Amino acid sequence: MIINKILGVQNHVPRILALGGALFLSGCGLGGAQDADTILSNEINLDLSYWEIGGDGFNHLEIRGLEENDKPGILMDYQLVSEANKGWVMIWTELDEPVSRDLPIVFDLKADSNSEMEVKFIDSDGSVFRKVFDLGEKYQSWNTMVIYADSMDYAWDGEDDLLQDISRIEVVIAGQLSSGTASLLEPKLVEPGLPATFREAGPQLDPNRELEGIGFKQRRDISMIPKDPGVLEYMKQVQDTFTPEKALLASQEGVSNQLHTFNNALAAMAFIVEDEQERAERILDFFANATDVDNSDPHLQQFYLNGEARGFYQDVKIVEQDGVGPYKTTTSDRWMGDLTWLLMAYKHYEKAYGGERYEAMTNKLIDLLIEWYVDDEATQGGYLAHGWRRGDSYLHEGFGHHEGNIDAFAVMNLVDKPEYAKNIRIWLDSELRGNNLPLDLYTWRVLAYGSEASELLNIPEYDLRFRKTVEHNGEKISGFYHGADIDVSNIWLDGTGHIAVAFLHYGDKQRGYFYTNQLGHLLIDREINGVDTRALPYTANKTGGYDWVDPNRGFTSVVAWYLFAQNGFNPMTLEQVSIDR
Repeated sequence: MIINKILGVQNHVPRILALGGALFLSGCGLGGAQDADTILSNEINLDLSYWEIGGDGFNHLEIRGLEENDKPGILMDYQLVSEANKGWVMIWTELDEPVSRDLPIVFDLKADSNSEMEVKFIDSDGSVFRKVFDLGEKYQSWNTMVIYADSMDYAWDGEDDLLQDISRIEVVIAGQLSSGTASLLEPKLVEPGLPATFREAGPQLDPNRELEGIGFKQRRDISMIPKDPGVLEYMKQVQDTFTPEKALLASQEGVSNQLHTFNNALAAMAFIVEDEQERAERILDFFANATDVDNSDPHLQQFYLNGEARGFYQDVKIVEQDGVGPYKTTTSDRWMGDLTWLLMAYKHYEKAYGGERYEAMTNKLIDLLIEWYVDDEATQGGYLAHGWRRGDSYLHEGFGHHEGNIDAFAVMNLVDKPEYAKNIRIWLDSELRGNNLPLDLYTWRVLAYGSEASELLNIPEYDLRFRKTVEHNGEKISGFYHGADIDVSNIWLDGTGHIAVAFLHYGDKQRGYFYTNQLGHLLIDREINGVDTRALPYTANKTGGYDWVDPNRGFTSVVAWYLFAQNGFNPMTLEQVSIDR
């Protein structure tokens, strides 16, 4: 039994080039049953078929053979061009027959990269398990990697969250706006027994997780530190400075080509809860006025294309024309998740100031989202499909998106469509399981479902794979990473805001005070347009796949969640709670 290797024969190096998802072959034939390439037997006599390449269709991967230390290998030369979301490329191999889950994959790794690598085992029922780790300085020289299934977390799909066997292996590189190389020597499955590179996966429970009382170890404060007025001032100055019309807010301070629908929906709600009606209207008017039925430009931030309702793009850039927009994209999604948050913002405006101003826009969003609803026979529930993908390349995926459908459940209740909310809840409850989901699949379910789901907060709250402590200005700060990874020491400030609001409304209120106060300890001074302001960055540092983040600049969504927490405001409902100061 054999592994087909990507390897040069004599001086002839076979090359594979993937551009935009298409596969081009040159040199020796790969992906067939040829014997022209050098063949490497693996140690347990398994046929791992051959390595193929894949990706999301919008990033670039070139693979070529190499030899180092008398070992043949694969060099992955990649470029990730995605700005708003993580892009990804991969190599993968399908096994002729499933093998034992106990076998580790072993390879020597060297990388010149600031991206993430994911090693995945997929079993015969489709359950995906993965180990995610940062590349970068640690792997600039050769390291032997021994990765067992026990070091991997359940990710998605399959009939259950158990890895029964190994039928497919994937090696993925993921990130935003980055390029680099990663080299793997002799990737193969071997008999178990070698020391594992990574510790065993699964919850890493804090021994102080149920400690009673008030304090840092208990993660409780008796009251909330007063709101810093500089934070609202930051939002005002960003709105007035970074776009010509002084309407949309840049997501990351100073980066005017990151104009996200989601972040601006959050900003509109933050202005509403702070009773800044006119500033909220600037944002909501922008979208309500971008509804030209006759629009024929597929890249323009417009709700319609050639008379068809398609929704708004997830993010756009300013394309300068005489110093003014328009706002365009070539690769973004018209994603249902962003549209649900925008609809939430219109409903909160309606509650605060009346519904006539945006009634037409609200109805357009409701009609489009319901048009995207899909019944799911397997669960007797349903979900909202993705929307237009990748610059309108195609409509929907063949599956539902979990996070986006939590948003959809919440907004269907807000717009009095309980039958859709009920079916979406059925689908979500059948899909979401386990203790290593992304953080917001716990926190947002609590925000959307209410007190009945409050126990979900204990999954990340008790588990040190999620909950992190970092040093900031000589002070210990506690918060949350976006997922379950014990090896990362970073705080995702958005997620810390999510869990603070969830605790304030439906859990231990003093924990809500604690995490809101932790955000307050991370505030940074920012001078914008000659005005002193205060802001929060997206993450506390760059580790864990956040090389694109500038921890010294503010980020709109985090600032919004800070203001939500300070006001006891849950954007997924029309509720507010009182705050002890």
